[in-house]
Amino acid sequence: MAFDNDTFIVLDLPEWVASAVMDVRRRHRDEVEMVMPVEVTLTGSGGVGVLASDQDRASVFAVLDAIAASTAPIVAQFGPVLHWPPFLFVLRYTDEEPFRALHERFAASGLRFGPIPHPFTPHTTLRSRKDPTDEERQDLLDLRIPGKFRLDTISVYEGGFGGPVWFRLLHRVPLSGE
Repeated sequence: MAFDNDTFIVLDLPEWVASAVMDVRRRHRDEVEMVMPVEVTLTGSGGVGVLASDQDRASVFAVLDAIAASTAPIVAQFGPVLHWPPFLFVLRYTDEEPFRALHERFAASGLRFGPIPHPFTPHTTLRSRKDPTDEERQDLLDLRIPGKFRLDTISVYEGGFGGPVWFRLLHRVPLSGE
C-alpha cells in the first residue's frame, strides 16, 4: 500500500511540552496549528520533502524502525522564538545537531522524498496564522518554555490541507539505541 496524502516523519514532544505549545496555539487562535500534532518535523517541511507517494508503507516503516532501533533518545531544550516573515513563528532548539544528524540519516536511507525549497531547520511551530498584531508578535517573541525534555518517539503522520485540515497517525516507533 502506498501513501495517499502528504506524509511526514516527526519526533513527538512529551505531553507537558506539547501542552505548553498547544496553549500558545489556542491563545493565538491558530486553527491550522491547533489541529496539527506538536512535534519536530524531520521530513516534509525542510531539507527533504514529504515521503514519495509511490513507496510501499511496510518497506518505509521497516527502514524507520531500523533507524529508530539504532538512535538514542534526544534530550532537548527550546531556544528563542524565531519569526519567519511574514507570519510564521517557531521555537528553535538550543542544540540542533541531534536533529540534523537524524534528518541526514533519513535523507541517506534510500527512502524517496518529494522536492522542498527550504533548508532543514529543527523547530516546533507555534503560529502560522496570518497578520499578527504588534502585540501578538511581541507576545510570541518574548515566549520562553524552560526546561529540558526527552524526545523518544518517531511518528509518521499523513495529512491534508485542501479543505478542512486533518492529520492521521500511520506509524509510531520508539528511539531505542544507545
